[in-house]
Amino acid sequence: MKIAVLIGGLRFDSQRRIMNGILEKAVFDGTDVFIFTCDSWTYSSPYYTKGETAIFSLPDLKDYDGVILHGDTVYDKSVISELVKKIREARIPCISLNVKYPGMLYMGMDNANGIYGIVEHLLQVHRAKHFAFISGPEENMDSTERWESFRKALADNKIPFDNRYFYYGDYHPESGKKAVGYFYDLPGAFPDAIVAANDEMALGAFYKLKELGYEVPEQVLLTGYDNAIVGRNHSPRITSVERPETELGAKAYEKLRDVILGKEGSEETTLKSHLIFTESCGCHDSEAEPEESFRMKMITDKLHVTEFSEIVKSSSADFTGAPTFEQLLAEIRRYIKLINPNEFYMCMCVVEDSYQTDRNYEITGKTQIEALSQYAPEICIPLIYRRGEFENYGRFPVEKFLPDKYTVAGKGRFYTVVPLHYQDRCYGYCVIGNSRLMMDSELFHLFIMNINNALENLRKQSMLNSMVHRLNRMWIYDTLTEVFNRAGFFKFAPNLIHEAIDRKENLFILFLDLDGLKSVNDRYGHDEGDAFIKAMGMILRQLHGNGELVMRYGGDEFVVMSKNYTDEKAAGYIRRIERSIDEYNMTSGKEYKLGASMGYSLVEPEEDMKLEDLIEVADQEMYKVKKAKKERLKNQQP
Repeated sequence: MKIAVLIGGLRFDSQRRIMNGILEKAVFDGTDVFIFTCDSWTYSSPYYTKGETAIFSLPDLKDYDGVILHGDTVYDKSVISELVKKIREARIPCISLNVKYPGMLYMGMDNANGIYGIVEHLLQVHRAKHFAFISGPEENMDSTERWESFRKALADNKIPFDNRYFYYGDYHPESGKKAVGYFYDLPGAFPDAIVAANDEMALGAFYKLKELGYEVPEQVLLTGYDNAIVGRNHSPRITSVERPETELGAKAYEKLRDVILGKEGSEETTLKSHLIFTESCGCHDSEAEPEESFRMKMITDKLHVTEFSEIVKSSSADFTGAPTFEQLLAEIRRYIKLINPNEFYMCMCVVEDSYQTDRNYEITGKTQIEALSQYAPEICIPLIYRRGEFENYGRFPVEKFLPDKYTVAGKGRFYTVVPLHYQDRCYGYCVIGNSRLMMDSELFHLFIMNINNALENLRKQSMLNSMVHRLNRMWIYDTLTEVFNRAGFFKFAPNLIHEAIDRKENLFILFLDLDGLKSVNDRYGHDEGDAFIKAMGMILRQLHGNGELVMRYGGDEFVVMSKNYTDEKAAGYIRRIERSIDEYNMTSGKEYKLGASMGYSLVEPEEDMKLEDLIEVADQEMYKVKKAKKERLKNQQP
């Protein structure tokens, strides 16, 4: 069996516990779990949010037996709407966590009784009178339910609430700090009880209160929600509500499994929460974790943070300093070896060359780096780490997500998929196989961000190189014929002259003038006249092979310079031009014929020789040829 889990913010306690519940049951059953996750929040820019949430467009849900959707962790309505639509179109069973969608099975946790019980406790046990509420994001279902339950508890107890003491947070500690600062600046008495919609915001509030000189719980009662690790191991321990998140994940998986296997189940299930009254509201801490267990966890976490923070810091410098994609891959391999996940796949969008089309331009590195607004039709994997060894894999359709050889079905494996992007520019995705890095490490997502930033740095460098290259070409190349213009020719010709002097070789200078350009312009228009000139440039480029410098000297005039020529070799070169002109005229389909008059000179070069003088000599030879042509045509007329 194969299921997808669509969830945001996997590194946070609540989502982590839900995933632990899902995986505990799924792995035991031999079910393969594919976790698509991102880290977009309400404070993120729209561009960053688009880049993060693009990961949810990646899975082809028709390839899965079922899906678990935690829509309340993705704060973009349009993304959720598209996901709901995709799930319905896939016609596979879906368990929706905490949010009800028509046609989907629902499993959630009680929010109302938790906050309601907290408020009643503060009122009845601690005699709180003046409340403030720090909410989660405005359109988040959990935070909305907690806010409504808070208001109902006050109303049922006939306690008025001043709406100025309401603040929208984002579940992060910093928003808890900002909320307390906002309450402090309001005129009137400071609240004696602050209810936060989660423990992280409660902790942020605690440290801002301490900064302002308020003691918890002596002067301000403080509560949170979710019974997160940071809250229950804090001093004072945060009064909170423990939700059965691990149980939710386990039961959601079991219900999905039963539906897939054809067993019937209830469409809605709501699990009860558990109130925990402890030190931050002035109660006795009867459920504190054993000190030895707490100390061991603190030491383990400290060691992990110390080690991983060094990896994150060093990799940031090494990744962004890599001048080419190949060197970036080498640096990523080095750090992946240090981190040593079970499996790691760096999957990149295959982008055809779209802006570096100029001839003879070499891009930085061996792989094209360009950003898209969505995943490319084809993916490649330049970096794979599995079984302690590195490998790579070529192109495959994006619908496959990973090639079949890397996803052996029915083994109880799990894969976490995160986006590679910079703002709304999509580069690909990373897959972490059979590893809890994205769940258990607060810092691993920063490591992925370092890769993102390095890819963007390479893209910008590649763009800059392309622009510089184009500017250089505009300066030294004729844009119509793609041979040198005067600036380019006069820049490189002295080198050729000095080589000829050093090697005591002749200089060959050919002057070519098109025949009949004026009549083409007059009869067919200047666009055809340009095509006439361009065709000659193409012929001279194609015959370039012995170090010749080719220049468009004027409107319909070209100059070719080379060295180590004899009269015989010069005559052979002119014959090749004439044959190419004849071949062009036979295949072009034009009513007019391409033609040219050519003259050349062979010169023993000297140091003080002027380039214009050399060209003038060849020009005079060409003029003799053109004059002779005209005489022959005149004599042929009746």
